[in-house]
Amino acid sequence: MNKWSRKLHSRISLPIYFSLAVFFIFLITVSITGTLFFIAHFFGLINNEIGQDGVYLPIVLLISCAIIGTTISAMTSRKMVKTIRTFIEGTARLAKGDFSIRLELEGPPEFKVLSENFNKMAEELGGIEILRKDFINNFSHEFKTPIVSIKGFAEVLKHDDLSKEERDEYLDIVIEESARLASLASNVLVLSKIEAQNILTDKDRFNIGEQLRQCVLLLAAKIDKKQLSLDVHVQDREISGNKELLNQVWLNLLDNAIKFTPEGGSIQIQMKKKEDRLAILIQDSGPGIGPDALPRIFDKFYQQDASHSTAGNGLGLSIAHQIVELHGGTITCDSSLNQGTTFTVTLPLSM
Repeated sequence: MNKWSRKLHSRISLPIYFSLAVFFIFLITVSITGTLFFIAHFFGLINNEIGQDGVYLPIVLLISCAIIGTTISAMTSRKMVKTIRTFIEGTARLAKGDFSIRLELEGPPEFKVLSENFNKMAEELGGIEILRKDFINNFSHEFKTPIVSIKGFAEVLKHDDLSKEERDEYLDIVIEESARLASLASNVLVLSKIEAQNILTDKDRFNIGEQLRQCVLLLAAKIDKKQLSLDVHVQDREISGNKELLNQVWLNLLDNAIKFTPEGGSIQIQMKKKEDRLAILIQDSGPGIGPDALPRIFDKFYQQDASHSTAGNGLGLSIAHQIVELHGGTITCDSSLNQGTTFTVTLPLSM
């Protein structure tokens, strides 16, 4: 029997133990009462008989106490058994997938604790189920859309009456959707690999300031295309970690900042040392994130744009979150509508 089974067993067995305790308490009370009556009778403190039948008063009282004790114990046990049945019915509904079930058990404080724990468990399971459904729906949409687009334009390309410009345009769309599908498959594999890791491997000491500058150079073409102003304040600092994984974090965050910043906007990259930790801030002047969307931005496949018209598949931030946590760090987002967005990644300087 494992730890959780023993806890559950102790919770369920409590009413039975309580009922038995009540029953034995009354039996002990009856025994003590009877003993006192016999002592009183022995010293002649009470009458020997009742009426003409020779029935001893102590025996009458002893039988009365036994009946009362047994009755009260039975009533208590019945109430406890009813509570257990309520709990069993609740767990049965939960096992069938009804995560809306909530319990309000009455009785000892332990029952109230059991109710609270049960309700928390049901709430957590309900949240996981919602995430699972969202994951399936979003993955289906992200996977199906490029396939349908590729199929449709491939059929159009079979027509001989297309001009060269039209044919090139449709081919570009097919190539773009194919790249999107390949990116989705690649990101899913990366995320699955990272989630399966419990221990960070392939750690090296490297200059994180230099790494950030290299990431900016890789995305320089996108920055120039949108005529964005870039303000970079990073220093040369060495940290220990997986260089390849952290490189993906900076590319994801910078690519998001470029994508959501309007033309002529600005992006800032800062580095701050806080005791034994290093904070990297990436700030943009984009439209910001609404308060409803902000708590979910690190969820798999989540996109603030419900129409999914924005480029991307909603996995970049989830991957970044997993990588940062694997390094023993944190990633947070501070954003308001029309006020821009700031992502803050905090990493330990030594691991």
